[in-house]
Amino acid sequence: MIRYDWNKTPYYHEKLHCGNLKSGRIPMIWSWSSDLNIHPDSQYVLGFNEPNFYHQSNMTPQVAAQHWRELEKRFTGKILVSPAAAPCGSHEQCMANGEEWFAQFFQHCQGCRVDYLATHGYWCNADTTINYLKGLWDRFHKPIWLTEFSCPQTHSEDTQLRYIKEILHRLEASHFVSHYSWFVHRWKSDGWIYSSASLLHQDSSTLTTLGQYYNNF
Repeated sequence: MIRYDWNKTPYYHEKLHCGNLKSGRIPMIWSWSSDLNIHPDSQYVLGFNEPNFYHQSNMTPQVAAQHWRELEKRFTGKILVSPAAAPCGSHEQCMANGEEWFAQFFQHCQGCRVDYLATHGYWCNADTTINYLKGLWDRFHKPIWLTEFSCPQTHSEDTQLRYIKEILHRLEASHFVSHYSWFVHRWKSDGWIYSSASLLHQDSSTLTTLGQYYNNF
């Protein structure tokens, strides 16, 4: 499991809800910025967030490859986790599907240092999730960080719990999956992911049933 919040420095739940920040948080370079200051103790750096989506970091593979070389120079002592391109079935939302974006990125970034491949997966079926990750491994041969996953568009906590029970065992058993992070700690709703996916209750720091299973797994 991993812990991050889409920023170079703590912001979302850690900054808003936690009195004392624990060590081990992983910074993300959400999109390209000349400000690359991160905590010196950080061992890893996460790359750009969903660059193939227009409403996320929105970066073509060519532009991402150009800036990736700059990240390499800046973070010579860090472990670099790739931009997190994600599956997309609509040309209105993204410039390319995740796997195709990665293919173009590596074509433009030949010789680049990418230690891990990051991606997201939002399905309610463990077979679908694992098959997608296996396809990325077979094509790019880099261990995978699944930095966002949960069951979308359902208010059912039972459905979320059933899925997480199926998928966690599969992720742990998959030799090509290195790290993973459930989405999300605390969430109301955005029309895609509902509060049923929250690991914490909305009005307290206590774990939901889903959160208890994930935390104790």
